[in-house]
Amino acid sequence: MIITYAWRNVWRNTTRSLAVILALATGLFGALFIAAMASGIVDKWVKTAIDNEISDIQMHNKEYLIREELGLSIDEGLIREKLQTQSNVKSYSFRLKVDGMAATANNTVQVTGIGIDPDSEMQVSNIHSLIKEGSYFHQESKFKSVVISRKLATKLKVRVKSKIIFTLADVEGAIAYENFKVTGIFETNNTMFDESTVFVERAELAKVLKLDSNQCHEVAIRVNNPELLDATVEDLNAEFQGIESESWEQLNPTLKVTAATMDMFNYILIGVVLLALIFGIVNTMLMVILERTKEIGMLSALGLSNLKIAQMIVAETVFLCLVGASIGNLLSFLAISWFGHRGIHFEQFAEGMEQFGLSADIYPSIDNQMYLTITILVVITAIFSSIFPIIRAFKLDPAEAIRD
Repeated sequence: MIITYAWRNVWRNTTRSLAVILALATGLFGALFIAAMASGIVDKWVKTAIDNEISDIQMHNKEYLIREELGLSIDEGLIREKLQTQSNVKSYSFRLKVDGMAATANNTVQVTGIGIDPDSEMQVSNIHSLIKEGSYFHQESKFKSVVISRKLATKLKVRVKSKIIFTLADVEGAIAYENFKVTGIFETNNTMFDESTVFVERAELAKVLKLDSNQCHEVAIRVNNPELLDATVEDLNAEFQGIESESWEQLNPTLKVTAATMDMFNYILIGVVLLALIFGIVNTMLMVILERTKEIGMLSALGLSNLKIAQMIVAETVFLCLVGASIGNLLSFLAISWFGHRGIHFEQFAEGMEQFGLSADIYPSIDNQMYLTITILVVITAIFSSIFPIIRAFKLDPAEAIRD
């Protein structure tokens, strides 16, 4: 009876109830959509970094992580067979890395040269799919091939088929000069990465550095199941002595911290919205109590206990909030699903966002668990909001309330 009576009471003053419901729905919709936008930005940032730069796992010589000397390499033959037997290892690629200078007649830029095996690299990174001009190491040429970014090409004032002179120090410390021909130009959404990274074939770079063809400085690995990432890292570290395996979270702690911070930000944002709405709900319920003073006095006179009256007020407040939360959740789900599929494009801010490695194309996303959490928080908010109106109702004297 209490539940039925409370539900009917919600709609006794339809205009006032709708005002509270719409305020709650609008507030939740705005908060959830902003939270989804923020999560979409971070998710895209993390995914892009993994796909284009660091992969899920990287393996290095332990000493190389400290000194980054060219001689501190990994023997490909020692780990290839082991990687093939790891069930969660989806694909892998061996890389050489060296710092040097890229020079043309117009400019000189410090870069990091990454020597790759093009076919296997296509399985661990998306650089091949980001080629805007030329091709990805598939052109016959008497010169060694290099793939650079559009931003670096602009700095060096080169284009496809232009020549670049690289100045490198080989494994013996001697300075080496080598001509490379630009065969492809790529573009990511990370300005710092684009301006400092070039890709060449590993076999060609090994000759310049005077390293054996089976030597590498880095092994990039993609996994089948990201949820088993930490377990896979532990298995690889136990399997190989003197070789350190690290997940993307260890390689770039900033990404992990940002993702965790964003989750906290989302809950804080929702909390602030609900806190602001509490005052409106309390005000509404106080008005309800004042309008129904005689009615509440009558119920008390007929023997309805204070506990029952409290339950009625709580139920009425919860119903009011749940209707608003349901509408807000539904609107949020529809909007996030729509824009999550089609994306929101901020082309006018692209250059500024790329300075921080962020994409101008944002795909809002939110964990479905958030909707359940929001509903629980709304119920708690409703219960908390009903406390003051209940206290006000308890202070009513039945005889005086009826007489008034």
